[in-house]
Amino acid sequence: MRDMQPSTITAYLLANRAFVAPTVEQAVGALELAGRTRLLDAGTGAGGGLVALARAGDPAARVLGIDRNPQALALARAHAEEARVASRVETREGDLLEVLAEASAPGEGFDAIWASDVVWPGNFADPAAAVGALAGALSPGGVLALFSSNYYQAQFLPGHSRLQQKLRTASELNWGIPGGGPTHYERHVHWAVAAGLRNVRVRVLPRVAFPVDDDPTARPYLERVVWPELLDAARGKGREAGMDDGELELAEALLTPGSDRYLLDEPGYYLVHSMLLVTGER
Repeated sequence: MRDMQPSTITAYLLANRAFVAPTVEQAVGALELAGRTRLLDAGTGAGGGLVALARAGDPAARVLGIDRNPQALALARAHAEEARVASRVETREGDLLEVLAEASAPGEGFDAIWASDVVWPGNFADPAAAVGALAGALSPGGVLALFSSNYYQAQFLPGHSRLQQKLRTASELNWGIPGGGPTHYERHVHWAVAAGLRNVRVRVLPRVAFPVDDDPTARPYLERVVWPELLDAARGKGREAGMDDGELELAEALLTPGSDRYLLDEPGYYLVHSMLLVTGER
């Protein structure tokens, strides 16, 4: 998974964006962007937040999307074109901390900053300092939104929670995620308060798919994003995560389309993804 081909990365990003989109729209709607005109999408990825911010903002609002990945930014620009908000957005390939440093100068701050699945130990050696930099790049009264899709706490394998726990561990090992990485979201509130933000709030935004095929984005998300990632982790790090032969075989059977034990063919399958939004004002 870590050495995915460009076409696979594109499928991965698009399926993930489509599944998370309704929750992102809901979360952005909670920011009350009326009157806020200078917006930042920090780590824009495939552009789900970029488009949601452009739609929710005032007609005069402009959104800057920053990311290091040029392939993701190309998808973001195409998404903005398709959504007919391209005239209201700008994308830039670059380092987020450099952009935040520029915005910390007087009169250069953002009215709102959206950071989705960005602030965690895999991206920043000191995530708390990164939140401080985000807060410092806000204009007085500006709002910071730390959004987490909460991947490692989603319920992907209902009825197989012990197996899912080991698959999560295998995934963490497979990605080389540093200690605390999968649960970084638990510190978002603490970091926001430590950064001096006021009116800090935390919201849980559940995303439920049941029946799974009533949601056109759920099966592609599972089959193009989640299942390949978990199977790759099981094959590469399953034994290190404590999986025995039976559990490895069960994971293959449950997560392989066409298998006689394929999980999505099981009557009553459901998916629960509880995403989190932490907000605070400067």
